[in-house]
Amino acid sequence: MNKILFALLLCVVTAFAADKPVADSASVAPAAAEMAAPQETCGEFKSELAHRDSLMAVADSSCSVEKDSLRASLNSEKAKSANWEQSYETMKKSNETCAKALSVSVGVNEKSKEKEKQTRNDAAMMTTTSFLSGIGLGMLLFWLIFD
Repeated sequence: MNKILFALLLCVVTAFAADKPVADSASVAPAAAEMAAPQETCGEFKSELAHRDSLMAVADSSCSVEKDSLRASLNSEKAKSANWEQSYETMKKSNETCAKALSVSVGVNEKSKEKEKQTRNDAAMMTTTSFLSGIGLGMLLFWLIFD
């Protein structure tokens, strides 16, 4: 394995050395001309970069405005949610209180009806007992007088 890696490294170094030209006086002059051309295009690149940066700054500012807007909307929705939860809890407590009050009221009403019914039954029983006792007494007197 080490031999394969060594051979591969040797091939890469050899290829790199073969690709690198040796500088001589004839090739120096064209190289200087080539160096002047990139400096001219460097100004164009800088202006393009400045233009791109300004566009990116506009995009960044619009994104930050949108992010702030969404954050404000989210905070508003959280506040509404908290308000709705509080309203729901208040309504739930009120409903429980009303349900208890209704239960007590129905219970009292049923007890009142039962008591009224018992009072009517007692009154009817007293009236019936009084009437029958009057008839019984009348029959006793009639028997004592006419016998």
